[in-house]
Amino acid sequence: MDEKNKEILKNLRESKTEVEISKELDTLRNQQDSMQHTLSEIKSTMGSLFEGSGVGGGMQGQSQITQNVSNQLSNQMQNFRNQAQQQQQQSQQQLESAIQQAMSSLVEANQQIQANNALNQMTQLIDRAQNQLRQMSQQGQQGQQGQQNKLMQMQGIQQDQVSQQGQQIY
Repeated sequence: MDEKNKEILKNLRESKTEVEISKELDTLRNQQDSMQHTLSEIKSTMGSLFEGSGVGGGMQGQSQITQNVSNQLSNQMQNFRNQAQQQQQQSQQQLESAIQQAMSSLVEANQQIQANNALNQMTQLIDRAQNQLRQMSQQGQQGQQGQQNKLMQMQGIQQDQVSQQGQQIY
């Protein structure tokens, strides 16, 4: 590698390092700004507490400020707790409602299944009755056929007897 390429690589590394340092500095500046903002809010709160309480300074003033800040934090925590409880109650009610709807759907589905089963049983009974009627009808037709055959046989026998009697006369 020649000197020119080495120098280009060196410059690239240096500029890359500068970019990384710049990013880290930006992050630190952002953190510093955030901390400065928080500090300003605290100072503002402290100033308004001093003015509102009429305390000029000293240990009593600091004690009053501490008490006020403590009360504010306690109130905020209570508000958060109340909101959390309300959300929990709402979630509980929604869950119970969803469970009731699901149970209603299951009951309705069960009723439909039972009705379907009853219809299936009725259909089976109707099929059996139809089969029995067919069998009875077939047996009846066979019985009629048998009676007709017997009747025809009897008529044939009578005719034979008549013709035999007629032959005996001659």
